[in-house]
Parts: sequence; C-alpha cells; structure tokens
Amino acid sequence: MAPVIILFVITLTTVISSDLCPASCRCEDEHLRASCVFASLDVVPYQLNPEIHHLDLSNNRIASLQHEVGLYNNLVSLDLSSNIIHTLGYENFQWLENLITLNVSNNAVRNITKKSLKGLISLRNLDLSNNNITDLEEQSFHSTNKLEYLNLSGNSLMSLPEGLLNNLPSIIILDLSRNSLLEMPSSNLLLTPTLINLNLANNLIETIPPDSLSTLSSLKHLNLANNLIKSIADNAFQRLKILTYLNLEENRLSEIPTPALSNLNVLSILILSKNRLVALESLAFRKLLELQYLDLRGCRIRTIDGRAFTDNVNLETIYLDGNRELEELPPKVLYGSYQNLRTVSLRHCSLSTLQPTQFPLDHLTTFRVGGNPLVCNCSVQWLWNVIHTDGHRNVSHLNVDSSDILCADEEFYSKPLIALSEGALKCRMSSLYLSLSAVGCLVATGTILGLIAYVTRGKRQKRPSYSPPNRPELLVYVEPNNDTAKNQPRLIPRKEEDLYDIPHGKTNGIAEGFYEAPYCNRNNSIEGVYAVADVTDLRDAPPEELGLYRMHSPKPSRTRRLPVSNGDYNYDYEYRPSQKPHVVFV
Repeated sequence: MAPVIILFVITLTTVISSDLCPASCRCEDEHLRASCVFASLDVVPYQLNPEIHHLDLSNNRIASLQHEVGLYNNLVSLDLSSNIIHTLGYENFQWLENLITLNVSNNAVRNITKKSLKGLISLRNLDLSNNNITDLEEQSFHSTNKLEYLNLSGNSLMSLPEGLLNNLPSIIILDLSRNSLLEMPSSNLLLTPTLINLNLANNLIETIPPDSLSTLSSLKHLNLANNLIKSIADNAFQRLKILTYLNLEENRLSEIPTPALSNLNVLSILILSKNRLVALESLAFRKLLELQYLDLRGCRIRTIDGRAFTDNVNLETIYLDGNRELEELPPKVLYGSYQNLRTVSLRHCSLSTLQPTQFPLDHLTTFRVGGNPLVCNCSVQWLWNVIHTDGHRNVSHLNVDSSDILCADEEFYSKPLIALSEGALKCRMSSLYLSLSAVGCLVATGTILGLIAYVTRGKRQKRPSYSPPNRPELLVYVEPNNDTAKNQPRLIPRKEEDLYDIPHGKTNGIAEGFYEAPYCNRNNSIEGVYAVADVTDLRDAPPEELGLYRMHSPKPSRTRRLPVSNGDYNYDYEYRPSQKPHVVFV
C-alpha cells in the first residue's frame, strides 16, 4: 500500500507548481537543485520539485527517515549531514536507484543493517562518518556494488565483520580512521585489490603483520597515524609497489623500520613525527630514492649518522623540529640531496652551533632554526651573514625565521642574532680554556723538540767513525804554515763520478786524486786540513811522488799492512809527524 501512496503523492506534486518551495529553502528549478540548510526542519519536506537532482538537508533537526525520501527518485546527491538521525530505517532508499552520493555524516546512527541501503544500486560515494556506529552486518553493503568511496571514520568500531567488503569490487577509498580497531582488518583488506587510499589513523593497532596488506597492489596512500604501532614486519609493505604516501605519525616506533620501508621504491612522502625514535642510523631510509618529503618532528632523536640520508637524493623537504635532545649534526649530513633540497627546519632542538657545511645553502629556499640555544660567536657568523644578506642573493630568496633565532650564551642571552653587530661575533674563550691551550702548546713543543734531539743523537750514535774503504787510502795532513797551502786551494775537489780513476800528479806541491774526508776531522786537536788519497797504483808512481809520501820500511809499532788485492800491491807505510805533508795510513 505504501508504494501506491508514494506514487500518488509524486503524481500530485508534479501537477502542483514548483513555486511552492518552502520559505526556508532555496530552490533552483533551472538547475534541478534545492537547498534547505539550517531550515529548522524536523522531517524531509514533500512539496519540493520532484524532478530535482540535488537536495541538501544538512544542519536541521531531522531525527528519522520515512518514505518521503522516495518522492525524489531522480536524486543524484542527497546530503543529510549534521542532523540527529539515529537510524536509516529499512528500505527507505529503495526508490533512489539513480543516487550516486549519500552523506549521512555527523548524526547519531548506531547500526547499519543489510536493508538500510537497499536499492542504492548506483551509489558510488557513501559518507557515514562521525556517527555512533558500533555494529555492521556482514551484508550491509550488499546492494552497493558500485561503491568507490566509503567513509566510516569517527565511529566506535572495534572490528569489522568477515566479508563486510566482499561485494565492493570497485572500492577505491576506504576511511576507517578514528575508530577503536584493535588490529589490522586483514581479512577484509584481502577483498579490496582496487583500493588506492586506505586510512586507518587514530585506532588502537599495535602491529602490522606480514600478510595484512598483501593484496593491495594498487594502494598509493596509506595512513596509519595515531595508533599504538610498535613493530612492522619486514615484508609488511612488500606488495605496495606504487605506494607514494605513508603516514606513521604518533606511534610507538623506537627505531626506523628500515627493512620494511626499503620495499617502497616510489615513496615520496614519509611522516614519522611524534614517535620514540632515538637515532638515525646509517642508511636509515635505504632505497627510498624517490623520497621528497620527510617529517621527523617531535621525536627523541639524539644522534644522526652522517650517512643517514645518503640514498635520499631527491629529498626536497625535511623537518626535524622539536627533537629536544639533538645537540649536534654531522658535517654534510644533507649533501646527498644537494641539488633538490629546498626546505630544512630544525626549530626547537638543542643545537648550540651550526656549520654552513651541514646544509646546501645555495639551493635552499626555506631555512628555519629558531628556538635553538645558539652560542653567538664566530661559529654562527655565517648565519648572521645569511640573515643580513639574503635579500641580495643572486639565487632564490632564502626565507629564514630570523626573529626567532635567539642567543643562549651568557653575554647575549635572549638577544636576537639579527640585532647583534658583526663585530660582536668574536670567539670568546674562558681563561681556563686559554690556560689549558697554552699548556697544551708548550707540552706539544717540548715533545717535538725532544723527539728531534732523540732522533739526531740516535743518528750520530749509529754513524760509524770511519769505515775502511775497499781500496787502500792515505790520510794526508797539511799544516797551515805551508805557504802554498795558504795561498792556493789545499785539496783537489772530490769527483763524485769516479773517485779512484784520477791520474796521479801534483798541483802546487799537493798530489792530485785527493778528496775530502770530513769524518776524519771531528776532533781537531791539531790545526790543519785532512784529505784522503787513493794509493792503489802508487807502486808505479815516479820516485819524486813517492818521496812526497815519505815511504819507509815498516816499524811494527807504527805501521799497518795494506790488504793484498789480486796481488797487485803490498806496501807498508809509515808517517813522520815532523815531515810535511804528513801521510798517515788509515
């Protein structure tokens, strides 16, 4: 009987002029649109144009739905948000076969039955967010097999019934955020291979097991923020080959899940803020070559390895704000993304000094370091220069939070760095530091001098006073009262290329073939000049030359026999100190 009444009402309404638009509504017949927003309606009005396609009944006092909704069977979109609806009833939408978008958000709906949405065969967008839904029947979405967007956020769901999404082969966006889910809805996610956007933020999920996301090969956007996640299986993201956005903000991760993340080869946005991260190890974001945006704000990071971001060559934006225990950055820590990095934010950390070698300043457009306890001396003079000259840079204008960069040292406490003069930025060292530096310099100098003395003495001790040559030599002493020796060079210069093959002769009364022997002149007890002459071929020398050397018969106490070499010579020599020049065999 009810359908007959509805048809009758529809026919009657069609006859009546559409000019009977309620005073609290705005009707646009030319666009087939009616809006009754904030119209203080308690029920769905029935005197609107039955041909309308778009009906907005949001922000009223409608408590329940009756069959009057079916009066407008040409509807394409229906907005019932922000009312006080506590139930969708049974088969109230069965006449709305053309409806594509249904918004029932911000109401008081408690459950969805298998007949609540019956008849919505064309529905693509369904918003049930911010209700009080605690119960969903397994067949709740049985009739909506064309559904692409489903929003169940802001309800009280602790779990999803098996097979809930079984009849949604075209689902693209699924929002289950702000519920009380205790674990990943793995069994239902296995039924949604077409899913592109999955939002599970603000639940009570503690872990991401290996197979929970295994069929989501089309997923590009995954939000797991504000859960209780402590661990992520190494292969949890293995099948997410085209994921570009991952949000793990405000969980309980104590370390970067590097093995799991390394499977996300095209990831461009990664949010890890407000976790319990303590350190960024070497290659913490391994294989994330396409990463462009990295958010690490509000963690507990103390140390950052110099190679933490080595693989992230396309990084454009990085936030490290609020890591209160971060006191130092390694040099060139962000130079791996030298060409692409544009924004660096390190606000409210515990950095007392910053070095220009840590950041590729030539390419940055935004640089924020306010709220750090900087020591304002020569170590931050480069930053002072950046603040004062950024407007005259030849490259893109660098945006610096200069008004928030305050000094924390005793002399300039709480003063803005921008307010200081360049001359004030001098490296001031304490008297204790200067004293220790002076002592250190003295100790270092003494150590070096002692080492030099030790090495020099060792070399002198190791050097032999004289090593007898392989060929017989004579040591010749010429006293200085020799007039010839005074006015002429006393000794013929030594010839390096051939010491011994020098023809014997005399120049100015001194035999040729002499060369200097400084090792014989260490203890100059007698003034004079010493030289050594080769006497190998002395046997064939003329008598006058032999006379020069005063060769005499040997005396056992003062002579030594020359070694015999090939039987060519075997002479004994002696010297007589009264003769000049004196020839001494050595």
